[in-house]
Amino acid sequence: MPKPLATQASRQFTAEVLSIEPAQLKVGMFVDLDCSWFKHPFAKKRFKITTEQELSIIRGLELRSVLVDVVLSDPNTLEQRADGHAHTAQDETASLIAPPSETTLMPPTVTRYQEGLQQADIVYRQTLAQGSDALADIKNGSDTGLTVAKDMINGLTELIMADDTASAMGSLLGAQDVADKAVLHAMNVAVLAMLLGRQFDLSQEEVKILGIAGLLHDIGEQLLPPDLIKKRGLRMDDYDRKAFQQHVELGLHILAQFPELPNTVAHIIKQHHERIDGSGYPDGLRGDRISLSSKILMVVEEYESLINAPNIRDNKSPAEALSHLYLNSKTIYPEEVVVALIQVLSVYPPGTVVELSDTSVGLVVSINLQARMRPLIILYDPTVERENPNITDLSLDQSRSIVRSITRHELPHEVSEYLNLARWTGYFINSSMELLKESQVT
Repeated sequence: MPKPLATQASRQFTAEVLSIEPAQLKVGMFVDLDCSWFKHPFAKKRFKITTEQELSIIRGLELRSVLVDVVLSDPNTLEQRADGHAHTAQDETASLIAPPSETTLMPPTVTRYQEGLQQADIVYRQTLAQGSDALADIKNGSDTGLTVAKDMINGLTELIMADDTASAMGSLLGAQDVADKAVLHAMNVAVLAMLLGRQFDLSQEEVKILGIAGLLHDIGEQLLPPDLIKKRGLRMDDYDRKAFQQHVELGLHILAQFPELPNTVAHIIKQHHERIDGSGYPDGLRGDRISLSSKILMVVEEYESLINAPNIRDNKSPAEALSHLYLNSKTIYPEEVVVALIQVLSVYPPGTVVELSDTSVGLVVSINLQARMRPLIILYDPTVERENPNITDLSLDQSRSIVRSITRHELPHEVSEYLNLARWTGYFINSSMELLKESQVT
């Protein structure tokens, strides 16, 4: 039975507010979902229901009740019972949304893995296109952009937080043919930050907040002059450097347009250019004055900038980038976060070209969470078509091991072309690593 709520001033509702079951909702009602921002797909949690689709989504959120503002709702959406309690016209005949059916997960095989890799470019470019539009909308203060961004992060979180999955995060590294480098960088940082947040045992809510912060960390750069953006990664004079650093404050100004966005997001973004020794900006914070989430974003943003530098000739391999971060830990970067990143990506992160003990060469494409020194590798073999390369799982192939990483500058052109680094590289997590075992059965 709907009951009026006495105190609603903090919710910015009128005095006439009812708490009703989701099944009683209808189009035209002004609602307050009264739950975590990440648990619903809308940009705001207080709004008027305008479509049947919105109605269905709310009913599927598994909320026990929803707050409805009588005054702000359309007339006739609420009726009065003889006993004085408000109810909806759907009170007796409300239709319930059927729970989603469980999806049967097919066991991974090398064939499916290869097919997934071959589709990665298409799928990820669609995601990038979505991300580009979302960031542009957010810059312009549109709720639509924030809704899309949140949907993207929610989807990634489900994969990242799962324990026993073989999940492709997308062809994120080395995609040098992607036009919108800013969006590529933002997506990479978001995924890495979420992976690292999981390593630190952050809650799912905190991981999502890290993902949003990673996606939006450089949103302020969209307000900088194009000529200044082109100088990113180059040596700047004091004037240009200070002007470029203003992107942090500009980003916070953009985010202030969205009061529903958790305050923690802005806090993380504000601190992600700080450094442990106080040499960062905007406030020159040191050590413990920087939050853990900001330290995570600091490290992964630097890592991603090293492997996808503005000038492709300055790109470092994933292994080289990790070495750089480790050499500068304790001074510039937080050691505990750098070590955690190495633990997540291993010494040989996805995208690393390696030489094996039998002198063969391959590309690391998957992290084995149970045996990080024995990842999944695409082998260079000119006798095999590169569209269907041989894939070996070193956790199952005990006859071979990694000897060293190889810089991309060392690679002969034909090896680089065969491995097709821009196509195959991605962040892949696999905790079961049964790929070759399954392929031998099939």
